[in-house]
Amino acid sequence: MGLVDLKSARALWRLARICVVAVGLASVAAPAAALAADRHLEEAFEAAQWALLSSAGNALQQLGLRAAAGSPELAGIVRQRQDLVAMVDEKEKALGQATSAGASGADALVRLRGEIDSMRAELVGVDTRLARSFPRYADLAHPKPLSVADVQALLEEDEGLLLMLAGHDHIFAWGIGKHDSAWTETGYGAEVLGDDIARLRAELDPAAAARGARTLVPGMDRPRVAPFDRLTANILYGELVRPVETALKAARHVFVVNDGPLAGLPLSVLVASAPVGEDTDPEALRRTDWLARHYAFTTLPSVDSLAVIRKYPPPRGAEKRSAFRGFGAPVLGGETVQVASASSTGFFRGSLADVEAVRDLPALPQTGPELRKLAAILGAPETDLYIGARASEIIVKQADLSTTDVLAFATHGLLSGDLRGLAEPALVLTPPQVATAQDDGLLTASEVAELKLSAQWVILSACNTAGGDGRPDAEGLSGLARAFLYAGARAILVSHWPVRDDAAARLTTQTLAALGSGVRVRRAEALRLAMLDLMGNKDDPSLAHPSAWAPFVIVGEGGY
Repeated sequence: MGLVDLKSARALWRLARICVVAVGLASVAAPAAALAADRHLEEAFEAAQWALLSSAGNALQQLGLRAAAGSPELAGIVRQRQDLVAMVDEKEKALGQATSAGASGADALVRLRGEIDSMRAELVGVDTRLARSFPRYADLAHPKPLSVADVQALLEEDEGLLLMLAGHDHIFAWGIGKHDSAWTETGYGAEVLGDDIARLRAELDPAAAARGARTLVPGMDRPRVAPFDRLTANILYGELVRPVETALKAARHVFVVNDGPLAGLPLSVLVASAPVGEDTDPEALRRTDWLARHYAFTTLPSVDSLAVIRKYPPPRGAEKRSAFRGFGAPVLGGETVQVASASSTGFFRGSLADVEAVRDLPALPQTGPELRKLAAILGAPETDLYIGARASEIIVKQADLSTTDVLAFATHGLLSGDLRGLAEPALVLTPPQVATAQDDGLLTASEVAELKLSAQWVILSACNTAGGDGRPDAEGLSGLARAFLYAGARAILVSHWPVRDDAAARLTTQTLAALGSGVRVRRAEALRLAMLDLMGNKDDPSLAHPSAWAPFVIVGEGGY
């Protein structure tokens, strides 16, 4: 599916709303209107998919095209075309800037036009090869939105899908199970919803949660954690999920597609029953009816992504594959930042606001042991670990990662603006003595997109790698997530907020341990079990707070 312009997306969104309202009107009319209601609901569901088009969805769709090619060689031709299109877009943007510069940009105009003409000529040659070797490419490159029946055909008996679309004054939600479907319209507007989610996200700040863990209530001998507004989380559940749960009654694994403020909060932290006890009591938090107790969630950038991950297995050649590659524990010179907790062993995984250079970022002592444990679980040799000085940007770029099944990064994750001059998200690696274009210690999203992957899973054990901060106009996934999808990852483990170093290590290793236990379990279910185990740990009261156990979500194929 290609991206449509903003004006077209808004027009389709208006159509989606009109269709849903029509369903509501038909539902109170005579029984003869039932067929029309079904048709309008179907139209609304499909129109909503157009309104939710995103660059992340497009990235996964590009992966589907390569998988559909059926052979590594043909997939390489498809990737060549996709890269050429991306480069043409980049050069055309630069051409527009040079045009605005007037006479001072004359030389650049001539050069850029020549480069664009050369790339377009190369595209003609690639298209000729695709037309001969992959005649279905054109049709697959522009798929139609999925119908409700299409989605149901792709779901297993115990799976469901939630599609939530945020408008200015209303939120629309669809629930689709293997055999049932439902929809709801709530009066929650995007601005009000954004405010509620922003408050919850502020309470999910692990620094606040850790500070609360040290607080003792007068006259009581047990610690308290920072509050988490479970009542608001319960109201959100009641408005957005409960009305469509009839369609999900058999589901244990639920795919989630959402946008705007809805993309800023993992559904696992919603509360399915009226909260009991105080929001600062660790034991009350452990007993809370979190939605994580009911479903294992997987995030999809778009509804049609479900078809990509289910219909098109990754191309596999005869080459020998490696189970695991791990990069992390970079050599950094900043002071370690300790997170206050009952056990006094947690560390944040994120950047300091006043950092001046990559090497001044704090060290992450748990990342090395985390990667070693992941490697041990998968039976990977020491040579597949790139820790310390070996965790460099140049080594990542030079490594052949095209045959790696599980790829892990355990380090700092940076958002654009976290470092002076950083214009895109990045992963921090061991910085070189002298920065070069090939290695400045930061693996940016654009550099990730240039990697050649066929990974079943990429684990980003770092902070803020999911994106989506609760703003009404927020993109659902970060540039890093989109880049790894485009590079060839079929599933990604990403985080919604800064992750405690100790909690991240336990969540990732326990998730992989569940997958390697010999019992067939979905990726999303393995993560859910790890979250519940961490939440139930009574040795450290701060682990009961969702800031510790709920930061990670799986994007892409959360199934088997």
